[in-house]
Amino acid sequence: MPDRADPAGIVAAHLDAWNAPEGPVRDGAVGAVYTDDVFVGEPDVAHRGHEGMSRAIAALHVQVPGVVISRSGPIGTAQDLVTYAWTLGADGGPAVASGRDVLLVRDGRVSALYVLVDPAADQG
Repeated sequence: MPDRADPAGIVAAHLDAWNAPEGPVRDGAVGAVYTDDVFVGEPDVAHRGHEGMSRAIAALHVQVPGVVISRSGPIGTAQDLVTYAWTLGADGGPAVASGRDVLLVRDGRVSALYVLVDPAADQG
């Protein structure tokens, strides 16, 4: 696992958790990367705790089978805030969505994740 003491390590570990297949690897990553009381704020739903994080990840994998999330821009930081742009799509396929994650970090672990999804290009 990348070093979570630096922003790049935290982002890499976070993306590894979201890209992991369902099972013990993902469960272990969720436990290692996120605080017990982690908050997940998505556009239409909010989750709390490791169970909520696991539900959020599982829902994405159901919605986009074979999904891969990739960082698509530089990492920005301010105090305990880490942010970066991302794209997602099926492994080897074109991106079907893009956006930005905002992470709040406490003691080297993610305590909050806010997911901002870019509007579709055809929505103007």
